[in-house]
Formats: sequence, C-alpha cells, structure tokens
Amino acid sequence: MNKEKIFKEAYNDGLSVRITTKDSVSLIFRGVKVENKEGKIRILNMGKGGDFYKEITPEQYKVFAKNGFRQGVYDVCMENYKDTLKMLSVKIRNEVSSRNNQKHYNLLKEYRTTIMNKITDVIKLKEVI
Repeated sequence: MNKEKIFKEAYNDGLSVRITTKDSVSLIFRGVKVENKEGKIRILNMGKGGDFYKEITPEQYKVFAKNGFRQGVYDVCMENYKDTLKMLSVKIRNEVSSRNNQKHYNLLKEYRTTIMNKITDVIKLKEVI
C-alpha cells in the first residue's frame, strides 16, 4: 500500500483543510485526518477514540489504497454514521422503556434524522466519483 500516494491525493484535494506545523503536515476531510509527521504517514479516524484519534483499520487502509482518498474517506464516514445510528437506536429504546422523557426522546429522533440525512449525502457523493 502506498501511503505517500494517498497523502498526495489528500494534499491536492481542494476540499481538504491543510494544517501545517513545524514538524507535520495534516489534511482533514470529513472526519478523516491524513498526517505526515516527520516522514511517517498515518490516516486517522477523527470520529473514534475520544481525546486521541484512532488510526484506521487495515481493511480501511486497503479501501484507500484500492479506491483512492475520497472513496476511502466516504467509507470511513459511512461506518462512523452507522455506528452512531446503532448507538442512537439503543438510546431511543432505553428512553422509551425507562425514563420516557418526551423532550429527550424527540431530540434523539431529530439527531437520528440528521445522521440519516448525512448518510444519504455521502451515498450521493460516492455515486458522483
């Protein structure tokens, strides 16, 4: 797998946000960070890991290598959104069965709709590639 090629794609992508420090160059697009720190390139999932971003899985690296930067980012986005939907389903189920707070329930449903709309947007973007 050629991480340098992925980094160059991210660097040349007009929608990536570029962050340059004295020892690194990072590119961020849709929750994925491609970081070149002192010659070591890593791809990080900003939607996982809390205070410290997690490096993407070997399977996700394969998608980046095979399909390129944009497709890889969209796949990571989809996985993050699906995980969020699973978490929301559990929270909604718990809300209905235990607390039954209508205001909180409505907020969870609204957030679920927002995530579903984001999934639809990513599906459309994947079709354009």
